[in-house]
Amino acid sequence: MIPIRRALWNARLARGRAPEFLARLRALEHASPEDVIAARDESLKRILLHAHANVPYYTEVLTAAGVVEDGTVRLENYARVPLLDKPIIRSRIDDLVSRDSHTRGPYDNTSGGSTGEPVRFVQDSDTNDWKVAGALLFERWTGYRQGEPLALLWGAGRDMLNLPLRARVGAYLRNELRLNAYQMSPSVMDDYITKLNAFRPTLILAYAQSLHQLAEHAERMGRPVVSPRSIMTSATTLEPAMRTTIERVFKAPVFDRYGSREVGGVAGENGDGLGMLLPPLTHFVEVVDQDGMPVPEGVTGELVVTLLVNYSMPLIRFRIGDAGALGPPVGASPWPRLTNVLGRVTDIFYTASGDRIYGGLFTRHFYGKEWVAQFQVVQEAYDHVVVRIVPAGDIAPETFADEKRELVSAFKGFMGQECRVDIELVQGIEVGPTGKRRYTISKVGPPT
Repeated sequence: MIPIRRALWNARLARGRAPEFLARLRALEHASPEDVIAARDESLKRILLHAHANVPYYTEVLTAAGVVEDGTVRLENYARVPLLDKPIIRSRIDDLVSRDSHTRGPYDNTSGGSTGEPVRFVQDSDTNDWKVAGALLFERWTGYRQGEPLALLWGAGRDMLNLPLRARVGAYLRNELRLNAYQMSPSVMDDYITKLNAFRPTLILAYAQSLHQLAEHAERMGRPVVSPRSIMTSATTLEPAMRTTIERVFKAPVFDRYGSREVGGVAGENGDGLGMLLPPLTHFVEVVDQDGMPVPEGVTGELVVTLLVNYSMPLIRFRIGDAGALGPPVGASPWPRLTNVLGRVTDIFYTASGDRIYGGLFTRHFYGKEWVAQFQVVQEAYDHVVVRIVPAGDIAPETFADEKRELVSAFKGFMGQECRVDIELVQGIEVGPTGKRRYTISKVGPPT
């Protein structure tokens, strides 16, 4: 059945431009770093010229920044372009859609709304085919080939429930098993393990957080699970300890992927352990400081993405909402690297003196603690952090007292000894609007 499904899926793909776009990406896999950057810059110049000529917002913005002058692109002025965020999109949506969008097969999409504020944006058929090409490339790096069994532990309701006929046909051709990452109770996870063992997927594509939870459950309950050829994680930050647990339980390598609904797949791992690769024809990624200015490679800051393939509604210097760092081409690949993704910008905690503490420093103290089923760390004020923990079972008072002292001591080490750290045992922790449970939340910004 696999060859038949593969042939049918490839025939369906051939109706669009995804195979062409995939070939263009693969042609750059072994180019020189200089040729890769030249190809990316050429793609960036083309969309800037298009946006300047056809998108009212960018006619205004790119002219003011001195980026497009007399039909010429001046990339040396690119950092002058104001960052684009969701409030700007909401207030100026009509000015952000290209005048020729109607010729490009446009369709509306919405962001995931992890902060509770989804936003509408416009994409088109070429944008979708580039997204498919990028996904196919990332899957190739895992060793997966179309038609082989693919299991998804995914959470976006619009992608999982009440699929239209066309999507159901696609799922059949893709040979997919779909499991809802929103529902992760012990009984549901037992059912997922049974289904995965029967389906025997070649690749598991999953929310990192949900698959880690499933791996911990399987290990805790002593239930054997299928070992796929590979695993691809996405949607939530993959901490090193999470990767270790998933690989140990499933006995398969993990390939992490990064992206969003607004800009598609931004970066993915190819298995060399040197960070995620940035496809040069689809995305230009910057890391910027609080003033929107690029920082050197290796320095952590806010990730800003320019999508190079959406001509219906260009997203230029878009604030994707995450923090991370960039690196140069290393190893065998000539492509730039995304070397670190530290989670949402709103997961950055601040001390009263202005020090920035990334949420991952807190979360790493919970991995490997078998008594913790779920947790969440919330900064209420510069000098107040609340830690909510759902215990995995009964915990002896003296054990909890020891664990509490350890956590308080560690977190005061990050936030300062004057910071109050409250530890609370709770029955449950609510998920966000997209079904993702945020590990860390800061309710304060940098001190003024």
